[in-house]
Amino acid sequence: MKSLRRSTPGCRSLVYVDLKARLVLCSDSDLPVPPQEALDALCLRGARLLTGSLRAAADAALAEPVAEAVAVQGGRIEVYLCTPAAPDEALCGVLEASADPHVALDILRRGIDTILPEDAARSPADLQKGS
Repeated sequence: MKSLRRSTPGCRSLVYVDLKARLVLCSDSDLPVPPQEALDALCLRGARLLTGSLRAAADAALAEPVAEAVAVQGGRIEVYLCTPAAPDEALCGVLEASADPHVALDILRRGIDTILPEDAARSPADLQKGS
């Protein structure tokens, strides 16, 4: 996480979340330890943007599935990216206001697989078998 955050220009915090459970799985930040409430709020915004009625409306409007979102919140930019190998999980990044979200998303897309838990790439059937 730290390496991916540091390689993303203007990224202050990076949070890996479970969208379904609305749970922060891990995080990295160059800010003083962010309060759990701030991480939880970021997770909740990600869940709202990438699942449920907002996602359904975006999917319908764009006529294709939405897997990413960008939001401006409190003088900063937030980027959200669904994990391809684990659809109920996402990466949420907090960027400085001057950062380019397109550059950040491009870097995060290329690096997201480096932070996935080892078992995320295995199918549910493999996990049940214990392989």
